[in-house]
Amino acid sequence: MPLARVIESLDEETRLKAGRLHRELASATGNSVTVRVEGTMISILRDATAMMERGAGFAMGALADELTPEQAGKILGLSRPLVVRRMEDGRLPLRYEGAHRRCKLVDVLTLKAAEEQQQNALRELAEIGEVDYQPTPRF
Repeated sequence: MPLARVIESLDEETRLKAGRLHRELASATGNSVTVRVEGTMISILRDATAMMERGAGFAMGALADELTPEQAGKILGLSRPLVVRRMEDGRLPLRYEGAHRRCKLVDVLTLKAAEEQQQNALRELAEIGEVDYQPTPRF
């Protein structure tokens, strides 16, 4: 299982099960709860707990959620100014909220995948001697 998983849409049955599970967890008291998990929710929770176990951090949000440049930078592994540069040059779609820039989580994940693919392609070319590959420094 990869460390990242994007679930673009959920069927109605899974939504209902998620709602039921959420209500059970929200009404739980104390430090322990017993719940029944069914269907797709099993794999979602299995993947989420595996990511928490293996990763140094864990991010969760709806794909339509909006992020600040600082939040996007944490996901991309970039400084806020470099995220702003990607917004201004069109690589990361944005909208303004007053004077503040906002971008969607789905766009940040798309950019991250594209940049990783580009880095991997350059690394492969460097291995066969086609280019002198120097990884882009992440500030």
